[in-house]
Amino acid sequence: MVPERLAPVLEELAPLAARFRAAGHQLYVVGGTVRDLFVPNGKTDFDLDLTTDARPPEIKSCLEGWADAVWTQGEKFGTIGAQKLNEQTGVPRIYEITTFRAEAYTDDSRKPHVEFADDIQADLSRRDFTVNAMALQLTGDSDTPELVDPFNGTADLVSGTLRTP
Repeated sequence: MVPERLAPVLEELAPLAARFRAAGHQLYVVGGTVRDLFVPNGKTDFDLDLTTDARPPEIKSCLEGWADAVWTQGEKFGTIGAQKLNEQTGVPRIYEITTFRAEAYTDDSRKPHVEFADDIQADLSRRDFTVNAMALQLTGDSDTPELVDPFNGTADLVSGTLRTP
């Protein structure tokens, strides 16, 4: 069963998730957006952060004909922005869709090299806190989304613990 608070977001995202799925890609709601959906009385007017195995050109293709506006300032970092009028609220919503990313370190630097990745766990492992390292996989239909929580962020959220993945 989908929590009542999550249902409108899933309904809003279903057509976009279906586009990604039809193109052979995964799509996840990720980070603070997921955290806020689990917090009672959490924010509901948030922008939606999404992540995918699609590369930027494929993201833009999935957005074509769906979004009211698309911007590509973050494309070299794997991020494509979009805006679409939320028909339920009559208010435009901002979406940031980013290709999965992973970090690689060289022996002579503590600064990571960020590169595109092919799996959600690599992407979640680079997030700041476990409560932000959770994702909901969207299927594009009415199925309940799968929670991906490899670092036990839900338990940390319940216990009020703040730790890194």
